[in-house]
Amino acid sequence: MEDEDLEEIGLIAWEHIGNRDVRLYRYSTTVDCSDNSIELPCNAISVEAVTSTCEDWNRTTNTSDMGDINSAFVEDYIETSKLFKSPYYISGKLLNYTQTGRTLYFGSSNPGKVNVLYKGIVADDDGLPELTNKEANAIATYLAYV
Repeated sequence: MEDEDLEEIGLIAWEHIGNRDVRLYRYSTTVDCSDNSIELPCNAISVEAVTSTCEDWNRTTNTSDMGDINSAFVEDYIETSKLFKSPYYISGKLLNYTQTGRTLYFGSSNPGKVNVLYKGIVADDDGLPELTNKEANAIATYLAYV
């Protein structure tokens, strides 16, 4: 049997066990200009939030063509003065996106750089889930059964 087949069957066994070690991860990347999309990391299970790197401020007003610059200063001041933030706190404007598989699409607008907060499995350097001894024995037994 090929190594890729063994790995695939082992991942199926791991899915049957259902014992996932999940953590929150923060990921920053630049949107691909050709189709306004980003690719999620291989360990991502679900997306919690996607934000731009700048704060949301009043970009349009009825008094100025340049927007309300004072609201930008106020938003930046509020953001920098927050104390006791979680290491997984993501600032910025929440973005609209659609997800197809592991790819997020941002429609016709390109937000440039984005921050993604997602739940992901705890994986090793090869992208495979970290296993306990009992999980490894159960997967080996399933492989022998198959």
